[in-house]
Amino acid sequence: MYKSLFSTILLMYLSLSSFATHIIGGDFQVTQTGANTFFVTLTVFRDCNPANSSSVTIGSVDVRDNVTNNIVQTLFNWTGPVTNNPPIGDNCFDPTVWGICVEKRIFTKTFTLSNNPNGYYLAWDICCRNGTVANLDVGSPSNPTEGSTFYVQIPDPALWNGTSGNSTPDFGDYPVDGYFCISSDSLDADIKDFSVTDADGDDLKYYLINPYNDGTTSKPFNLVPWQPGHSLANILGNFSPGYQSMSIDVNTGIITAFPQTQGLYAFAVLVEEWRNGVKIGETVRDLQYQAINCSSSTPPLISIEDSVAVYVDDQICFDIQVTTSNSTDSVYLYINSPNFDLQGNFVQPNIGANASSYSDWLGISNNTLGFTNLGVDTNMIGPGDAIVGLGIIPLRYCWTPECEDLDSVFLLDLMGVVIDTCGNGIDTTTIYGDPVSILYSQAQSEIHVVYDPPPTLLNAPNDTLIDYGDELCISIYAEDSVNISDTLFIQPYSDSVNWLQYFEMPLINPSGDYYYPDFLGDGNDFTMTGYLFNGFNPSAIGKVGVKFCVPADCYAIDLGEYNFTYQAVSTGCGALPVIQSSKIEFNNPDTEEPILPNVFNPNSTAGNHVYKIKGTNDPCNEFMSVTIYNRWGKKVFESEDPYFQWDGTHYKNGNKCKAGTYYVVINGEFGGYDDAGERKYYKVIDQKYINLVR
Repeated sequence: MYKSLFSTILLMYLSLSSFATHIIGGDFQVTQTGANTFFVTLTVFRDCNPANSSSVTIGSVDVRDNVTNNIVQTLFNWTGPVTNNPPIGDNCFDPTVWGICVEKRIFTKTFTLSNNPNGYYLAWDICCRNGTVANLDVGSPSNPTEGSTFYVQIPDPALWNGTSGNSTPDFGDYPVDGYFCISSDSLDADIKDFSVTDADGDDLKYYLINPYNDGTTSKPFNLVPWQPGHSLANILGNFSPGYQSMSIDVNTGIITAFPQTQGLYAFAVLVEEWRNGVKIGETVRDLQYQAINCSSSTPPLISIEDSVAVYVDDQICFDIQVTTSNSTDSVYLYINSPNFDLQGNFVQPNIGANASSYSDWLGISNNTLGFTNLGVDTNMIGPGDAIVGLGIIPLRYCWTPECEDLDSVFLLDLMGVVIDTCGNGIDTTTIYGDPVSILYSQAQSEIHVVYDPPPTLLNAPNDTLIDYGDELCISIYAEDSVNISDTLFIQPYSDSVNWLQYFEMPLINPSGDYYYPDFLGDGNDFTMTGYLFNGFNPSAIGKVGVKFCVPADCYAIDLGEYNFTYQAVSTGCGALPVIQSSKIEFNNPDTEEPILPNVFNPNSTAGNHVYKIKGTNDPCNEFMSVTIYNRWGKKVFESEDPYFQWDGTHYKNGNKCKAGTYYVVINGEFGGYDDAGERKYYKVIDQKYINLVR
């Protein structure tokens, strides 16, 4: 319960014969036990290192009027001392490292006072302070000359109401955390709770004051001088811009400090008692705090790739490691993901009774990582449960993304936490109801699912030139030798010609598989598994082929070339079409200008045994109509064939025509090409007599 001082005041002066006792601090605590009776406790903290004097005794105490400073009573025969060494230090601060030893001596006395509206006070001075104090000028470190004055003010005993009067605030024992932590920057404050309790529930006000010196126990007290660079406004001697001076909250007693330099610092806290808006008393505690570098830990180190790429259907395994600077520190890990299955993809280590291990850690063969068995803690900062390890937390995840995961990004959010036993962490949380200082680090990793295009091989022909009348058979195939279970489709197409009219269906072997014999002209069969042909594009598993034979006919000669595009597609996830192209060019036929003979002999063996047009024509670019009459005007032969041949017989009955003169009527065109390869037309229009000789 917190308290503030009320107004009637008393003063007690205690005289003491003492030597250099290296006083650390102390205070008075006075309790009114009856209408005019009091019980007083004087607590003295001294440096108990062997080199220091142990002589602390009390001879007499004079009680003074708070207004006149007159002695109103002298107290003798104090009980005590009761001596002990209060517990000091924690996991962060070991006082023995700094040569600090604190002895607590308690003296007590019961006494009476008459009612006095002025109140009373008591004060007791002693020499000397520690010579190693950094902020006070106490003289030589080995022979200090400045001391301390202990002081308390109490109200008029008439405050007694029949059951209680007033008890001064109780500072309690020496603070366990009686040290300062060096600030890492101007925002890194060290917070100390200097609040006290008051049995009467009075309001309390807190102030930092200049520590009192010895030499007089009558107000005003002597003040200990400050070392250069130090003052009441700068108790810790802060020297950098932005570092606030040590301060105390007037209502809560919370001290905020930004110490920059290691050392032993003395300070004094005055606590006022207020009741019903009236100040009724005050008391002072004088103490020394060592300023040290407090950070017992560093934030945990999280080892994980910022970004990882994985192919569909390829397994990825990644190791996460969270470590602390001290292998005996407990470390906590929160790992969360909005879309990655952490539980389903977690790989359990080899777990023993007390220790576990992962083999091939970080992908290094024969690299075994051993660690203390992991646990779960539900009382850290959250959200959710934290994974707990000792010095290290290793985790392994293995995952094979599926096709539907393509182009997705899976996020992992990690936060590693260690408890900073010095209270100098980055943040504070509450664990089991107690405030705890923590250090933490955060990391994020992204797993990008990308496609690995199937290594589809498409074997398409080169550009080819063929002559009229020839035929070119094209065999093309697609194959995926890695993803042998993928289905492949192959599709030829052309704007020039419908390839399906030349398509050759594969044969079926005894096993029911389709195949093309001597497919590539090497004597080997090309066998396909799961072959299907839907009338448009063939497909098979692992590899697929198609064959079609293109004739160099007049249609081809008219176009001059066929352009083909071949496309292969795999059903593998993310596969892209593989496209190739080729063309077939066609040579124009050789031609000669036509010649109409005048005579022929069916019985000749010299090559003119038939009547025909001499020359080499374009079979794709000609037409002809021929009629032959005898001398009586009777038709003996007719034809629409540019390659007509009359052997001298009647076209109807086959009888040999007699030797003589015949009349030929011919009308048509005889195709050919000029020197530039362009088509030209020879008109064959004539009416002439020819002679048939036998």
